[in-house]
Amino acid sequence: MQRIFLLCFVGICCFCGTAFAQTGRWTHQVGIEIGPQYAFDAAVKAENGQNLTLKELGIGLGAAVNYYYKIDHSLFISVSGVVSYFGNGYFRRQNADGTFPVINTYYFKNNPLINLAVTAGIRYNFAVTGFQPYVGFEVGSYSIGGIPREDQTAPINLAATPKVGFRYPLAPGLDFDGSAKVMYLFSGYVPFSYASLNVGVSYALNFAAN
Repeated sequence: MQRIFLLCFVGICCFCGTAFAQTGRWTHQVGIEIGPQYAFDAAVKAENGQNLTLKELGIGLGAAVNYYYKIDHSLFISVSGVVSYFGNGYFRRQNADGTFPVINTYYFKNNPLINLAVTAGIRYNFAVTGFQPYVGFEVGSYSIGGIPREDQTAPINLAATPKVGFRYPLAPGLDFDGSAKVMYLFSGYVPFSYASLNVGVSYALNFAAN
């Protein structure tokens, strides 16, 4: 039995060593990622003159599906679909004089808020073999569910996302992807931002070993 475990261990080490060495060449890559998110409080003046404050969203969960296209040795462009879920928090109305209205003071308290975004971006890798740190920036459009219609003050909702991260090869054509990013949501319903830590994998569609 010990010999069997030893042979399995040696086999796994050999496989991993080969996988890590074979970063390879590719042009198209798809990936998924998931991770916790932390939202920051925000406030905006609604069209009716009242202030609408977004508070205590706290920790949420996000996921994304990504497509990457290599345009140069270390430069990539991306298209992503992002969904963010926050299960707590609330909007609170406040009059311009600091008082609170008798009705409609809170919205979706203890109900989920969901943000959907589609972004396009660019990423630069400082290395393309082994441990591969990178920086990136994405812009796009978003939509939030759970917000009162009268507070939707802008027809276009813009999102901007700076990010840093790293890649590490797990197998030929398959990379581990870890990243940290902040998504800024401008205009629209109630502008706010949140930070996230993400882990995922990316798979090369046309991988060729070096």
